[in-house]
Amino acid sequence: MHLRPIDSLTGGTLGSDRSRVVDGSSVGSLAIFRPSDEVVAKKAIFALTAVAAGITLLSTVVFPSAQTRAASGLTTIVCLAIVVLAAWLVVASSPSAWLWAAYPIMAVATIAVLDVASADASVTAQVFFLFPVLYAGALLQRAAATVVCAVAIAADACVNVALLPIPVTIVVTSFMGAALGTVAALLCHLGTQNQRLIAELNRRAAIDPLTGLLTRRVLDTAANSALTGARTHTGTALLLIDLDRFKAINDDYGHPAGDVVLQELAGLLTRVNRSSDIISRIGGDEIAVLLPGCSAESAKQRAEEIVHAVRAHKVDISDCSLADNRESNKHLALTVSVGVAHSPTHARDLRELYAAADVSLYEAKRAGRDRVGEMAPPTNAATASSDGARR
Repeated sequence: MHLRPIDSLTGGTLGSDRSRVVDGSSVGSLAIFRPSDEVVAKKAIFALTAVAAGITLLSTVVFPSAQTRAASGLTTIVCLAIVVLAAWLVVASSPSAWLWAAYPIMAVATIAVLDVASADASVTAQVFFLFPVLYAGALLQRAAATVVCAVAIAADACVNVALLPIPVTIVVTSFMGAALGTVAALLCHLGTQNQRLIAELNRRAAIDPLTGLLTRRVLDTAANSALTGARTHTGTALLLIDLDRFKAINDDYGHPAGDVVLQELAGLLTRVNRSSDIISRIGGDEIAVLLPGCSAESAKQRAEEIVHAVRAHKVDISDCSLADNRESNKHLALTVSVGVAHSPTHARDLRELYAAADVSLYEAKRAGRDRVGEMAPPTNAATASSDGARR
């Protein structure tokens, strides 16, 4: 049974590998620097900037050395610049991609400038190169994290070349490069694994494991989107489909046979409906079909087609253990009762749409099953809306 991607139904992604560009831009664009979770990224930026700037100003102003005292003016200016950039990112409602890209690169440049200005190539000075790498490895796509790590290693090498003898520079840069590269690679790997786990959990929460149909959560999300978004002139319809005498199937042939029946029904509904329809198992033997861009008349016709298709379909239950022990027919004939409702004809919101479809389903059951229930009369609000549109 073929199902469409879930994110095309819900309007969002269920999780993605961070090596993939979110907005479809090329890997070399600034879009790769946009974090997967902007809220968490802003908190990380605030914390890392506060710690780094605080310690730097503390060592410059409160406990200055000869080197830091000489560079105190430059240190203050550079620290304020990175703090302003971080504050801009944190308070902005939707920061642009170039702003996200500027922060880690500027942070690396700031550390390098301060180290050279204070003539400090010690471990305590160079350890701050870990901060932008930690941020990039934990929150950015793999490509962006690689760029930030490479820039940090290059900046560290420049600091060492400017302040240390060449033999010492080679050793120190090698150690720092190994540390920075390892941290970035490990964080990227863990982040990718975490994203895949989240995507799998969301996928399982969105798909019914027995039938492969979507769950009620996905249906409600899609229905709310269809009802509150840009409305088409045809509207949106909802079909509630209930298997007739499903309890008797379970009692007579066993629950494995009942599972086969549900799977067969799910496959049949997937085949006879449009690719744009959302088919969901909402509980037990009840299945709902959301029909975006469908008029009330078309919805009634689609429901009739489903009733006829199910009536003509036979389900083979010969592989079910209980059925094997019986002499009865191993090919079951099924029937369904279908309730139909349409928005805005019968309802204005999702709750009313469900209620109207449920009333129609009850009418089908009361009239003898194996049929489409009578649709509710148009609501006063819907009639007034239609009259206004005609005027």
